[in-house]
Amino acid sequence: MRSVLIEFHRFNNLETGSLRKGDPYLIAAGGQPVRPSEMPLDHAPFLDLMRGLRYLEGAAQRDEALKTLSAAVTALLGVGSLPDLSAGEFPVQLDLVVNAAELAALPFEAVMDAAGQPLLVRAEKSIELTRRVRHDFVETALSWPARPRVLFAWASPPGVKAVPHEDHAAALRAALERWLPVQAAGAPDNSGALTILPEASIAALAKACADSASSGTPFTHIHLLAHGYPVGLRHREQFGMALHAPDGSLDAVLPEKVTEALAPLRGHVFVVTLATCDAANEANTLIPEKSIAHDLHVSGFPVVVASQLPFTVSGSTLMVERFYGALLAGEDARNALHQARVALHANRAKTGHDWVSLVGYVRLPEGYAQHLTNVWLQAVLASLKNAQARSDEVVKSGVARPEVFDSVAMILGDRINDLEKFRNGAAAEQFKGVLEENLGLLGSAEKRLAELHFERGKLGGGDESRAKMRGALQRSLDWYRRGFEHNLSHHWAGVQYLSLESVLAGRIEDPAHWHACVAAARIDSGKSKPHWAHGSLAELFLLAPLASQPAQEAAAVAALEAMRKSVEASGDDRFPLESTERQLNRYVAWWTTANGFFPRRADLAQQAQRLLDVMHR
Repeated sequence: MRSVLIEFHRFNNLETGSLRKGDPYLIAAGGQPVRPSEMPLDHAPFLDLMRGLRYLEGAAQRDEALKTLSAAVTALLGVGSLPDLSAGEFPVQLDLVVNAAELAALPFEAVMDAAGQPLLVRAEKSIELTRRVRHDFVETALSWPARPRVLFAWASPPGVKAVPHEDHAAALRAALERWLPVQAAGAPDNSGALTILPEASIAALAKACADSASSGTPFTHIHLLAHGYPVGLRHREQFGMALHAPDGSLDAVLPEKVTEALAPLRGHVFVVTLATCDAANEANTLIPEKSIAHDLHVSGFPVVVASQLPFTVSGSTLMVERFYGALLAGEDARNALHQARVALHANRAKTGHDWVSLVGYVRLPEGYAQHLTNVWLQAVLASLKNAQARSDEVVKSGVARPEVFDSVAMILGDRINDLEKFRNGAAAEQFKGVLEENLGLLGSAEKRLAELHFERGKLGGGDESRAKMRGALQRSLDWYRRGFEHNLSHHWAGVQYLSLESVLAGRIEDPAHWHACVAAARIDSGKSKPHWAHGSLAELFLLAPLASQPAQEAAAVAALEAMRKSVEASGDDRFPLESTERQLNRYVAWWTTANGFFPRRADLAQQAQRLLDVMHR
């Protein structure tokens, strides 16, 4: 994303100030010469207009207030004199630096283009405005974990309306879908991807942050849902957050207390979102104290998203859906903010002018572009693994509805395409090692897809399903072969490749690969926890005749017994045994001559069944 810096300058104390029509400012915008700009509003009329945007008056008054404020910030920014907004590469970030207190109070997000249309909500040649200040940021070096761990804290104490915490939790789960494990309904989620802190107090919030920071797996994103609440005497009033007091009553928490609670996670949390009315409200420019969003950002949180005005209930949920949906899929935070703003504008019949209220404080550290690529790759890998798990559940469930198979097959196919697309992209070279290590994942996914098509064929459309099945198995073979050739010590990938070659071609074309795979597995069988090595050997001995070797069923039985003893002795879960059992069962129930496999020779169904009998006794 191309960034255009726009910075206002004036003399004297920047911590406080007021809007005075005609007051001069210097504006440095992009590569243009520094130019003067005049304040188009006095402070009292400005406050009247902002009151009109607080849903305290009718629709006509709100529209007029928005129109007037839009014209004011558009004139002040002077967007018509910025060629960067009409030419060059898009999207564009307007990196707005507003150090003066009175400027920070203006709703710059209402800026219009030359045609009088909202500048920040257009789909083509998209532009997003973010805010920051020049400041000695209190921050440490930010870690860049690709796997998200989201803290969602909400509060709805007596005296304020209920908050839509269930809707926000559902939106976060949907955004985290690719990171959440497949599990039975009602089962606890132990993945750590989403932690919910209900009826939060400031003490509980502080403890959750401190515990997370010391755990070794700290939160990476924080989402707070609560009502904004005025605190302080009228002339010193600012907006805090309505949390729960120890006795259950309402506790109006000051911005600095929220910042103090989140402080242990500086250097770990990249994004803080505040679904809190007025959390970015800077309208009281007579005092040096700032909004919650401003205070958090200056304290060291790189991205803080909040509202400078009251936020609608539906708008807050839509913001979470679109912002986190894009962000956790590896989108640039600025693009994610833009997508949320565009969605709010498109739904303004329900969300009012939330598209203007939405504010993003953004200060991106170096290395952000590479981090995005890594997040996107890790999101695709996690999503692919979850899609495989869903595929397994559908196959095991015995469901007899073709549309279920078709739906899961489409999801799995899309995830495979995502990873293949990444492998062919410009950024793939810097992650070559990671991608090579995941060739087996692509092979496994294609095999799952083939199994889905096989089971789907039993419900109708047999010819089409068989063709899709064989195509997926051939692709699976190719991925496993590439993975094994990349690293001959990966006997697991080698076994999968050789088994599929045997199934599809009725032979192992190069017996040297079989010998190499046996050698690698035997080496690993002498190491600690040799479960998978024994499993590989059992299947390799089953396949021995396909590699022009004598039958070695007794050796396969011995390998399975060694595998069982190894698992039992280590106290590990039985997944290696279950996985091996499932693979052997494929030779019995799927990869048979009756289903068109093992051309020009007998299948291995009887031999595999005898091995299964060994595992069951």
